[in-house]
Amino acid sequence: MYEFISRMHPGPEALTSFKYPYDRLLRLQGVIEEEELRRPQVLNRHGERWLNVIKNGFGTGVTIGRANGAMSFRDGTHRTSMEWAILAYNHKAGAFSSPGDSGAIIVDGMGRIGGLLTGGTGQGEHTDITYATPFYWGLQRIQASFPDAYVYSPAA
Repeated sequence: MYEFISRMHPGPEALTSFKYPYDRLLRLQGVIEEEELRRPQVLNRHGERWLNVIKNGFGTGVTIGRANGAMSFRDGTHRTSMEWAILAYNHKAGAFSSPGDSGAIIVDGMGRIGGLLTGGTGQGEHTDITYATPFYWGLQRIQASFPDAYVYSPAA
C-alpha cells in the first residue's frame, strides 16, 4: 500500500490529488477532459508535466502508469481514431499493460476516466507504450451519432 501511495504522488503539488480508499475501491467520478489529457496539470519531481494513471487489467492486474500528453490521431476513409499514449511508471516497475488487458478502463487518482485500453507496442511479452482511446473523445462520438441517448455519468 505504501509503495502504491508514493507512486501516485509524483511531486509536492500532487500530494492532495490521490487519497487511498480505505475499502480499496476507487470510485469512478467524471471524465478527464481533452485539455488535461493533452497538457497534464501535475508536475513531477523533475518539473515535467505528467498524469499518473491506474488500470486493472486481466493480463497484469492493477498497475500505475504515466501519461505526458502525447496523442495520436488517424482520420481514414472509413475509420477515425484517436489514441492516448501511456508509459510505464518507470523502468523498474514493469509494463503498464500486456496482452489480455485490452478493454480496461484507465483512470487518474481522483477516479476520473481517461480512456479505454486498446493495445500496446513493445518487444516480447512487455509493452513499452500502451494506447487508449480517450474517453471524452469516445463520448463525443456516441453523442454525435445518438443525440437522444442517455450517457451515464460516473459518480462517487
